[in-house]
Amino acid sequence: MTKIRLLLADDHPLIREGFRSLLTKNERFELVGIAENGKELVELAGSLSPDIILTDINMPVMNGMEAIEQIHKLYPNVKCVILTMHEEREYIIKALKLGVYGYILKNIERFDLEKAIIAVYEGGKYFSPIVTNILAESVVRPEQAPVAELTPREKEVLELVAQGLSTKQVADKLGIGTRTVESHRVNMLKKMKVNNTAELIRKSIEMKIL
Repeated sequence: MTKIRLLLADDHPLIREGFRSLLTKNERFELVGIAENGKELVELAGSLSPDIILTDINMPVMNGMEAIEQIHKLYPNVKCVILTMHEEREYIIKALKLGVYGYILKNIERFDLEKAIIAVYEGGKYFSPIVTNILAESVVRPEQAPVAELTPREKEVLELVAQGLSTKQVADKLGIGTRTVESHRVNMLKKMKVNNTAELIRKSIEMKIL
């Protein structure tokens, strides 16, 4: 029987050990490596040639989403699966846009985890039930009212804000004043018809602006 080569990435030692223990109990699986951050994950993806990567989202140096984006460009045959506690809709939507083969919550049972890995290896996809429900709700939601188009400068500000930069950091990066940055932010909230920055980023991801 051909072994399924797995690469695991998580920054928490106890979680890494827990999933290492689960994965090595199945004789069909071969855990070829474990990464502690996104940068290490990209490097190991190249040197170990796994079939499937199981990665968390929030990790130091480089997060899981950024790592997946690089891996898909460098090693398109590797199948990436998110393994996380995050069940927020914006994370799920962004992961789907990156082309992940699965989105699994960490409270998954061992049997279901094994089923998910095998399904992905055989060409399918796997999403935890809660994730599937969230996706279903997204499909049945009524169409949102159209929004005004953002200017190129507003998009620049939005991208930097989405990266977690403060108003001053955005201003310094773009060589503009903090009041100008704040003005752009207020205008974007009005155009996108949202109430705060978190909603602005979420809606921008949904509309593929980010």
